[in-house]
Amino acid sequence: MADDQLGSDHAWHAGGGQVFKASTSAARLEAFSKAAGELTRRGLDATALVRHGMCQQVLGALIANLTAMRLAPHWGLKPFAGFENFDHDSWAKVLRLPPQVPIIEEEDPRKAAEDFVKVITPLIPRVMSWVSLASLQDMVCLTPPKSIRELPQEEIAQFFELQVPYQWMVDYFSRTFLHEWETKSLHLTHRWIKGLEGPPCSPELMEDRRIEPDLLAHEIADRATSQEDRKPRIMRLSSPMLPPPEAPSTRDEATAALVMGSLIGEMTRHATRLLRQGRLREAAAVFEFGVQGAPGNPDLHNNWGFCLIPLEPREALKLLTKAKALGYRCEAINLYNQVCCMVSLGRHKAALSLAASAWDRIKVGRSLGGTIWQMHHSGWMLADTENACRDLAALAVSVATSHGWQGEAESWNDRIADLGAP
Repeated sequence: MADDQLGSDHAWHAGGGQVFKASTSAARLEAFSKAAGELTRRGLDATALVRHGMCQQVLGALIANLTAMRLAPHWGLKPFAGFENFDHDSWAKVLRLPPQVPIIEEEDPRKAAEDFVKVITPLIPRVMSWVSLASLQDMVCLTPPKSIRELPQEEIAQFFELQVPYQWMVDYFSRTFLHEWETKSLHLTHRWIKGLEGPPCSPELMEDRRIEPDLLAHEIADRATSQEDRKPRIMRLSSPMLPPPEAPSTRDEATAALVMGSLIGEMTRHATRLLRQGRLREAAAVFEFGVQGAPGNPDLHNNWGFCLIPLEPREALKLLTKAKALGYRCEAINLYNQVCCMVSLGRHKAALSLAASAWDRIKVGRSLGGTIWQMHHSGWMLADTENACRDLAALAVSVATSHGWQGEAESWNDRIADLGAP
């Protein structure tokens, strides 16, 4: 299981991302400072990279801590590790949180999402105003300012215009795998390689990393074939987040999507604890809550469906299919989860057919690990895996063998052998 995914890859980016997971504020600041020094040495503005390229990670860490400590402490969420000095009282004051925050219950996900977004929505412009001026140290440590200057809509729009080039640099230099990139970054890189786009930094620095054109084209084409262009792992902010005042409904929807997207990591941490305790319905309710606020987020649909596989495989299959349609980025994981649903529903032939139809496509991707459901005599059990493709093939062998379909079992064993050593 990953930080922002259930049944997905190991690259945990919990809300605030890897950089916000250091054990202490001092350790996190030290890690950032080292990275900033190297970026500065190479001619990049480290503060601007965080300010514009990682603003949502900063937002996610801040909102997650406020939620755990003030907005909904009764949910049992835990603050991010390493923020032992998080000053929630000062943040509450500067963000103008009401003295008595309404109780946001978890039992009714739809109402909980509505209540939560109502509380959070007015905070977003103020947080963005703070991010636009804060020092690197203040952003890394979430140090509250004494006051926040309200930014007019035009300045907010200008702030987000800068996100495109800086997000491109963050993806290009810090994200190893192309499936983790924003779609816009993929397109810009493709255009740059073709000589149709200027780089966001010096060409010499861009050449420090070689991007294989064939792999880049494959990822772009893969996303283009989805029913919708794939959303990023964290909701896109490449256009102004806040529409004009005359469009309050659109503005509220965009803000809700932003908030839920930034909290995927925290939701997953909470849901993981519930799953380990066997509280599957409560875990599912966490992501149902998220989907109510961000109905276009494929990761939230995937996680909700994952939680329901042992309980309601038919409903889980619908959610997983919706996640794929919305552009869920990891086809191998999504396919494995769908096959689990079909096996639970007794649709064994259909399950093997689905797996076989996509095998040649998914096996060429990198090996993905995480937490998955594995079939045992007593039912579905959570298990860690290093390779979703290998586990999919092993599940297919088990299903084929249980029905005496020897030819199918041998075919899937051959596919496992073709993958090479674990």
